[in-house]
Amino acid sequence: MRLDKTGMVPILVHEGKVISDSTRIVDYLDTVFHDRGPRLAPPLDTDLGRRVRHFRDLLDVLPVELYTYGTLYHPDLTKDSMLPEIIRREGRKALGPSAAQRLRDLAAMHPDLAEAYIRKADRVAERRRKREDRGLIERILDELEVVLDEVEKELEERKKDKEASGQQQWLCGESFTAADVTLSCLLHRLKFVGLTHRSTQKRPLLEAYYLQAQQFAPFKAEVMYTNNLPYVIVRNLPRLIYKSAGPKLVVWAAMMVAVAAVAAMVLKY
Repeated sequence: MRLDKTGMVPILVHEGKVISDSTRIVDYLDTVFHDRGPRLAPPLDTDLGRRVRHFRDLLDVLPVELYTYGTLYHPDLTKDSMLPEIIRREGRKALGPSAAQRLRDLAAMHPDLAEAYIRKADRVAERRRKREDRGLIERILDELEVVLDEVEKELEERKKDKEASGQQQWLCGESFTAADVTLSCLLHRLKFVGLTHRSTQKRPLLEAYYLQAQQFAPFKAEVMYTNNLPYVIVRNLPRLIYKSAGPKLVVWAAMMVAVAAVAAMVLKY
């Protein structure tokens, strides 16, 4: 919250600069590390640059948060979700009134940030209202399909380019761009929450695109694990233990791990 008074994540801190918002972070990385590979956002005076800008504008504004958490409240809108009911149930609890209350409690604990915490608490309460609005969730899912239809048409053009050149194609051309960052992560999220029947299952080129993305080394290394529920559970286990058993148990567990590590080193040498 001290880094960004809106309390939004992710936030990148690099050489003293604080950059928030995913789109701005991608642009910053593209500018600072432009010599590491193809530009993620090519110049707008090129056909590729204009296509990338168009699809970024189209995809970056999609309410992915509502697709994700709205389906927790309305699971019948999904098919083949990778989220077990117990996780959905716990998710609904975590997103309930207590979420806004925790922010108000933090406002009381940190008077210098009270105004920022209260503003975020109000936004959290409003997002909860939207998640519970079934009509709204159905409407934005219908609007999502309109966007994905346009993406499918663009992928048809890339298919023609591939047939002509023999080169692998992404959404806007031969190189993986900022538009692909958004699209590949969006498709991955839709699969995770059980919305492939509204996305890839009815669009063959989009499905082929997603399969290609899964084989792309950076995507495979950084994103694929999010569909691995055992990993997600293990990653969150310390927090769950702390919440349920309190800090003393965590301290004792840390001490036991440290003792075991030292013992292992002694036995080794």
